[in-house]
Amino acid sequence: MIIDIVIFLVLFGLLGGLIYLFYWPFKRRLLKSGKLTKKNSRLINWIYIISICLICIILFFFRDYRTSSKTRLESVSDIELPSNYKVIKDEYQDMWQDYSINYEIQLDSLSTKELIKTIKESKFYNPKANYNGLWQDSDFIIVDSDKAAWVKSIKGYEFIKPYDRTTYFITLDTLTNRLLYNEWAD
Repeated sequence: MIIDIVIFLVLFGLLGGLIYLFYWPFKRRLLKSGKLTKKNSRLINWIYIISICLICIILFFFRDYRTSSKTRLESVSDIELPSNYKVIKDEYQDMWQDYSINYEIQLDSLSTKELIKTIKESKFYNPKANYNGLWQDSDFIIVDSDKAAWVKSIKGYEFIKPYDRTTYFITLDTLTNRLLYNEWAD
């Protein structure tokens, strides 16, 4: 985090310095001709420095501080992704207070088996339930006031966690070895 701030400030400072280098010959010519006083020159310099600082602060605070999709998926569903996978899609769609995250990964056969093992070790895994397109209250497991469920389905495994205005949904398709993570709030 601190390294990001330092890099951002250095790059923005260099950009501001380059812009000032273009202004500097005009400033000297205006000072020589008397059209620009030293007092006004200092005022322009201060306005320029303050403007650069304000723009830097504004741009820094509009950065995306979103937690990575992988981290969100693992913490919400109580699983750990295997080390070998390929990210197919990682989308974040922002609609002010509403948002949607779509994260899709491709696994190989061995990684899918590892993932199934971690699903079965999850505190939300319900071995008695089967998902057939309709979630029932008996599918959910409540742990530490979290209500969620990992269940077996026709194509593999399904996960759902409704939470206040946010819903988390994960599908592991064992036929295609793809995992799809959806998170949306409205």
